[in-house]
Amino acid sequence: MKISKQNSGRVIASLIFLTPIIVLISSSALFYSGYTPDGTVNKGTLLSEPIQLSELRLEVKSGPLQDEFPGKWSIVQFVSGDCQEKCWETLYSSRQINIRLAKDSSRVVRYLINIGKNNLSTESAEIISEEYPLLNIGNIESNFVPAPISERLKDSPYILFDPLGNGILIYDSSLPSGELLKDIKKVLQNSKIG
Repeated sequence: MKISKQNSGRVIASLIFLTPIIVLISSSALFYSGYTPDGTVNKGTLLSEPIQLSELRLEVKSGPLQDEFPGKWSIVQFVSGDCQEKCWETLYSSRQINIRLAKDSSRVVRYLINIGKNNLSTESAEIISEEYPLLNIGNIESNFVPAPISERLKDSPYILFDPLGNGILIYDSSLPSGELLKDIKKVLQNSKIG
């Protein structure tokens, strides 16, 4: 049985018209059935509730995190006590990331936040001032440390804060710096602020 050109045109037009409707119905059915994709493209752990900068009560000597609206993307590393091996590795990685961002490096600032009083040894403080002059240093009282940070404190975690002051992604020091660099490049590319 031969289909006429007129009927063939109607079939094609019907398929074109029905395709978006079929996609919409099937995606709605998948969504309401509870289906979610297995993975994410970001390398850090997305925090279910963002950490609000204004609630941390950080005491910082310099840098945009002195304000509730920092206006820049911020890599904030937390350490308890003096800087040990993982702490130094993460400081080095975050500096290399900032260098590799090239023209976008001015959109990102870095912090080392000591939990409790400043427990950095004199030797560590000297090394930081010599080798990491752009690193901002501050403190946070231990009772204001959010659970996602305190649970990973032994891993010297760092958090990526958006320009509005929301901590959105947490990273362990074991993550290769190239993975964090990919995440930061993505957010800078897609961000209209900061």
